Amino acid sequence: MELRPLRYFAAVAEAGTVTEAARRLRIAQPSLSQQIKQLERRVGAPLFRRLPRGMELTEAGRLLLTGVRRALDALGSSVAAARAVPVTAALGVCRGVPGEVLRRAERILTGARPLRLVHEQADSARQGELLRTGALAYGILRAPVDDTAGLQLRTLADEPLGVLLGHRHPLAGHTELTWDDLAGQRLLWFPGRRAPGYASAVRERLARHGWHPGLLVEDTGSHGLFRHALLGHDDVVALRTRAGAATDTDLLWRPVGPEPPRERLLLATAARGPWAPLPERQETVDGRP
Repeated sequence: MELRPLRYFAAVAEAGTVTEAARRLRIAQPSLSQQIKQLERRVGAPLFRRLPRGMELTEAGRLLLTGVRRALDALGSSVAAARAVPVTAALGVCRGVPGEVLRRAERILTGARPLRLVHEQADSARQGELLRTGALAYGILRAPVDDTAGLQLRTLADEPLGVLLGHRHPLAGHTELTWDDLAGQRLLWFPGRRAPGYASAVRERLARHGWHPGLLVEDTGSHGLFRHALLGHDDVVALRTRAGAATDTDLLWRPVGPEPPRERLLLATAARGPWAPLPERQETVDGRP
């Protein structure tokens, strides 16, 4: 027997009238009356006495209501218990996500439901497909992203980029940098295919400020090689947010301006997938709502 007519029966018994039960259930009164009649035919006995003041349970109705309430309570408890079991969910993470941003995403996701998150490295350009196919439950990617069809997106972080350089770099003595200071400097960069929208947006902003750096592309994802490239050249710098700057005393972060490019990191999921919608909870950089 389906649960719906049993829920309808319990609603009529509790409301006392079909009219009030239909209002609470937000269905048409004739449809509800028909459901009750069909249930009575299925049981083989009248469940209500139709009185001028409303619906009164028969003996058969009282017996059925006791069993229905017990069954619905047990079902509700089972559903709640099932929801409380941690579910493993794959979280795609693009390269270079600061630890505090990753922890913020984890708090947002696990604060809404019991999840056991498994991190998988995935370039921003690939995450749309992986999210839509279910290979990833959630993703952290860099904006702007061309492939956002069918995705729900929420901003995790939006921070200005600054300059990262070695402690012996000729510009290390500056507490702040201007675009003119960077003339002649090369930019330690990543392969644009990983996040083409972000790469194009940043380079366009640099060009508007008159800086057209030669690129030194590092494709390994190794922090050791990244660090070696910055420390081994006096004409190479990188762009990072303050949060994304390595906690390395040999590398220095300096703000640059005016109007530096920004890095915006997004939390994403498939809009019609089993992990949607994204939790409404928002947090600031220090983790407080």
